[in-house]
Amino acid sequence: MSSPKYIFMLIILLISPAAASYAGDKTLTTVFHTDRPAAISFSTGNSHYGGAMNSGDQYRVSLPYEIPPDAEVLYERIYLYWSWSKIGQDAIYPLLQVEADGVPLPLIDRYTDSKGFVATNDFFSGMDTYAPPETLLRSGDISLLITNNADDTRSFVMTGAALLVAYSTPSDPPGLLWISEGCDMLYASHGITPAMASSAIIFEGDVRTRDVTSTDLLLVAPSGGYTRTEIPQKNSIFVNRERGSDLPGFIESIIASLFPGYNGKVWHDAFVSDEINQIGIDNRDIRQYLRSTGNTVIVQDNGDYLTLTNAILDIRYGGA
Repeated sequence: MSSPKYIFMLIILLISPAAASYAGDKTLTTVFHTDRPAAISFSTGNSHYGGAMNSGDQYRVSLPYEIPPDAEVLYERIYLYWSWSKIGQDAIYPLLQVEADGVPLPLIDRYTDSKGFVATNDFFSGMDTYAPPETLLRSGDISLLITNNADDTRSFVMTGAALLVAYSTPSDPPGLLWISEGCDMLYASHGITPAMASSAIIFEGDVRTRDVTSTDLLLVAPSGGYTRTEIPQKNSIFVNRERGSDLPGFIESIIASLFPGYNGKVWHDAFVSDEINQIGIDNRDIRQYLRSTGNTVIVQDNGDYLTLTNAILDIRYGGA
């Protein structure tokens, strides 16, 4: 019989990718995967919550770009996080003009989500991706200038920006790297339960768990961790966690003490942000809870209101 975890995942994955709601209905997409030796650099620079931007308004942010001189770039993206894109009380997509050190950047991908039902404040939120300019030096800062380029009264809110660089050097240990992107708005409200306000990320591929020496799971969720009133366990992260079991509680406790990672792990109140820095980030080692295949991470909202946009799993093996 299928476990409750996999039944839950099936329900999530069967929801139409075109849907839009507070439920986990827009699963992140794996955009890059490699088994080459690799390392990553991720930074939000001096990002800050920018407030509403009307036509012609500008937002500036500086992102540090520093990789070793002998590095080969495998994947790199500039991420712009925005929300509440609207014209009056109607949802509309924003028109952004983006420049890096004066060089115009073309949009690569746009991921969006919304509340998705008839109600007030049903506006678009999203993440736009860009490639750094090819003329960029490998050490220094990228100065971004974002302009609301609309010729009407549409407005949006800039939550912040980030720079991701995945690269390989001769000294990097072997391993595996997954990079996933998207926009899944999660909010356990308006009839959406925490179980529904959950987004599953599956890192497909085999892992030599006995050879793993380190892991780094990085999750990014704008607005995650910031609430005006404190809510206990307002968000949760499940790693390979089988929710529900037919075993008696005392048996579960004994097995957990003998094999701490057998049933994965759950962390509550994982994302942290504040009024100024509203890009919620969670960064942790999950080596103890890895499985040999089909590693799964579930992000769940419990009244926090967050938008899951990035998931990166970096696994390293010992030796060269």
